[in-house]
Amino acid sequence: MQNRELIWVEKEFAEKYKVLENEKDKNDERCKVLDEYIQKLSDQSKADFKANLESLEEDVAIYSGLMLKVKQSFEKAKETQLSAFYALWEKYEVEIPSVRDKVSKIVSELEPLNKKLKEINDLIGKVSLYNANSMIETVERLANSYGKSKDMIEFLVNNFKEKSCLSTSCASAIVGSDT
Repeated sequence: MQNRELIWVEKEFAEKYKVLENEKDKNDERCKVLDEYIQKLSDQSKADFKANLESLEEDVAIYSGLMLKVKQSFEKAKETQLSAFYALWEKYEVEIPSVRDKVSKIVSELEPLNKKLKEINDLIGKVSLYNANSMIETVERLANSYGKSKDMIEFLVNNFKEKSCLSTSCASAIVGSDT
């Protein structure tokens, strides 16, 4: 049992070979049994290969049919989408003039507003922050005045309404006197 190796073979071959294995003079018969077994395996492999090949050809035919069906489905979907797109585009082409008219009307109505906003922006750019701060400080002083100063300011505001007197420098001079 030393130089032996275990292999898997069919039971029928194993039984035939075991019978002949112990007899040394039956070497030709052993070779014949082995050749028969190898031929049987070869025939069986060829048959299996042929069956697999036929099955593969059948699978290829089925696959080709499925791919053709998929291609046709994609073509149909493409045609449907294109026709819907063309219909939408034709509808849009009809509506373009009215859309352009509406846009032109909106732009013409917004143009005067745009000009006014530019004027306001230009005027805001010309406002002196120093003068605005001075005016705020003067208004705060006027609001915080009391006593004779408050009475005098009320008298001046009620009786003299000229622009030059109500300027920032004039008002701050009045508040600053506090008498």
